[in-house]
Amino acid sequence: GSAGSQPMRKFSCVDLSTRQLNIRNLVSYRKQQVPVNATVFITTKGIKICVNSNQKWVQTAMKKIDQKHAIK
Repeated sequence: GSAGSQPMRKFSCVDLSTRQLNIRNLVSYRKQQVPVNATVFITTKGIKICVNSNQKWVQTAMKKIDQKHAIK
């Protein structure tokens, strides 16, 4: 590739979902800064949904997921 090309990420958020997700359907998440600052939730069905990290329910959902993983 050329010097200017960056390796393509598998998935990145461009559009953010505005609706609140059911925390029970979320299995994991990851944070992203580029191209937009977002949290990517992965559902039990393997669907990736991008949301605004600053929403209160998003913080709650991330804590719940962390607690679930801590138990295992």
